[in-house]
Amino acid sequence: MKNLRPLFVILLSCYFSLHSGQPGAEPKYVGNQGCGCHKSQIKSWTRSAHGKAFESLKPGKRKTAKKRANLDPDKDYTRDKKCLKCHTTGYRENGGFRDMASTPELKGVGCESCHGPGSKYRILHDEKPSSLTREENKADGAWYGSEDPDVCLACHNDDSMMTEKIDPKYKFDWKQALEKRKSYHTKITYDFKFKY
Repeated sequence: MKNLRPLFVILLSCYFSLHSGQPGAEPKYVGNQGCGCHKSQIKSWTRSAHGKAFESLKPGKRKTAKKRANLDPDKDYTRDKKCLKCHTTGYRENGGFRDMASTPELKGVGCESCHGPGSKYRILHDEKPSSLTREENKADGAWYGSEDPDVCLACHNDDSMMTEKIDPKYKFDWKQALEKRKSYHTKITYDFKFKY
């Protein structure tokens, strides 16, 4: 009987892994590592201000911006709940960032910060890499900031420390941000469709 215990544990683990992404299960955050089809976009994103958002919370980083926001530039904000909401992916959500010890892969503003928890729609991406429709993707929990300003405004709002009140460069206009990113998103779609 003891010999069957490890097999039972393995089977049980497989069952829960398979059923966590099944219909009816709430989508959860899984991190950028599952976005393998978009390698060049991930590489570019990780070098961006959004990709480095968590790093900016560390002592000595973005000193001028912190001073303007009346923050101590030498303080460590990497555990500050108010900051983590927008400087990590899925903070305190299902499968989202908890802390650096347990979920370091979700530090920073990752793919799922803008596209939603990916446990379900990533499966669909794998099954239908060149024929996936936006409607199917949305049905499995994907978000589109280009259609819903609330995706961006969840962080780019008056609750943020970095608003135009402290520096005009922090003014956020959703439509203007979309125009700025339009060519980038067109390239992503082109690369993804023709990669296969």
